[in-house]
Amino acid sequence: MKKAALLLLGVCLLFLNCKKETSSVFLCDVDYVEIIDGSTARVLFEVTHNDSLKTYTLNTTYQLENRNYTIGDDLVRLENFNINDNEATFDFYYGENLGAFCASLFERLPAHDHTAFTAQAERVLSGKGIGKWKIKRKEKIGS
Repeated sequence: MKKAALLLLGVCLLFLNCKKETSSVFLCDVDYVEIIDGSTARVLFEVTHNDSLKTYTLNTTYQLENRNYTIGDDLVRLENFNINDNEATFDFYYGENLGAFCASLFERLPAHDHTAFTAQAERVLSGKGIGKWKIKRKEKIGS
């Protein structure tokens, strides 16, 4: 009876250990958005994979229509961009083509979501364009 209990305990520990090793944390977040000039934008992504944090900078063109920015080939969208002195608010959407960008960064891309959010940002650098906007607060759209 003791051998069976020890065997069962060993199998349970092995199962728990395997389950712990296969779970991973993967978060893709946005630190800032910068409109550099009349045609170029920069977005800094912060990616957390397990305990490792890495940053990735996307420099690409953008299109502006009314107060809506489409950055890259529908990689990121900023909608309802409103500036009040050194503060801005906007809705941040991850575009349909961002998946290919993410896949280019990782050999094996962990499953993750790109969740849209309403942002409150602060101008940290100004230049020819509308400036560099550090995202200070986010609220998930639809929550």
